[in-house]
Amino acid sequence: MIIIGVILIALAGLLLFLRKRTQDKLLEIRYVKTSSVSEVLELQQSIAAEVGPGGFKQQTELKGTAQCETPLKAELSEEPCVYYSMSVEERYEERYTERDSQGNTQQRTRTGSSVVASNTQATRFQIDDGTGVLDVDSDGASIDARTVMDKYEPYSGGGGSLNIGSFTLNFGGTIGGARRVLGYHYRESIIAPGQQLYVLGEVDDSSGTPVMKRPSEKGKPFILSIKSEEEITRSSERSINFMLYGAIACAVGGFVLILFGRKTTKTRNHKEEARKLF
Repeated sequence: MIIIGVILIALAGLLLFLRKRTQDKLLEIRYVKTSSVSEVLELQQSIAAEVGPGGFKQQTELKGTAQCETPLKAELSEEPCVYYSMSVEERYEERYTERDSQGNTQQRTRTGSSVVASNTQATRFQIDDGTGVLDVDSDGASIDARTVMDKYEPYSGGGGSLNIGSFTLNFGGTIGGARRVLGYHYRESIIAPGQQLYVLGEVDDSSGTPVMKRPSEKGKPFILSIKSEEEITRSSERSINFMLYGAIACAVGGFVLILFGRKTTKTRNHKEEARKLF
C-alpha cells in the first residue's frame, strides 16, 4: 500500500512536469505573433545586409499551405505527401498453459497485439502564405498530421505475405503453432501538398538561405500542425486543466495510502509485540 502511494505521488510529479511544459508551449504560441513570409524574408535580408548571412535567428509563427515539387509517396495509402507516419499492428490469439497453486495445468486462450511494422518519413518543403515561400525542415518537430488510413482487416490466411500500397509484410514463422493471426490494423497519417498548416519554430539562415527549423534554444517549441492556432490553444488549455486535476488526485491518493499503510504497519507491529509478551 505504501509502495502504491509512492508511485501515485511520483505520477503527480510527472503530471506537474508535463503541465509546465504544456504551459510553456502555450505561452510561446500566445507570445509569438503571426508573421507573413514576406515580412520574415525582408527582415532576414536587412540583417544579412548589415552583418552578413548566418546571423539571423528568430522565433516565428507562420500560417500557410505546404508546397513541394517532389513529394514523397505514403507507404500505405500511396498519397503524395511531405510527411507520413505509418504503422501495422498484428492482432492475434494464442494458446498458453496456466498452472494453479495445486500444480494443475490448464490450457487457456488470450488475445494480444504487436506492431509488426512502422515507418516515418519526411522531406523538406515550403510554406506558402500568399506573400512568399519559405523552406521548412520538419526534423524534430511536434507534428499533427491528417489521418488517411485507420482500418482493421481480418486475416483469412492463404499466402506468406501481405501487401497494401507499396508495403509488403512477409509472415515468416508468425502464423501457425500456438498463435493464430486474427487480422491487421493499418494506420497512416500524412501532410499533403496544399494542406493548410500552422508552424511555430525558428527561422535560421546559417545554411545560406532562411529555413524554418527546430529552435536552437533548448525547450523552445517546434510545432507543425494541420490544426489552427485556436484549436491548438483550446487543446493545450484542456490538457493543462486535466493534468492539474490528475496531479492533485494522485497526490492526495498517494498521501492517504502512505498514511494508512504506516498506520496499518504500526498496528501490526504492536500486535506482534503484544503476542510476544504473552
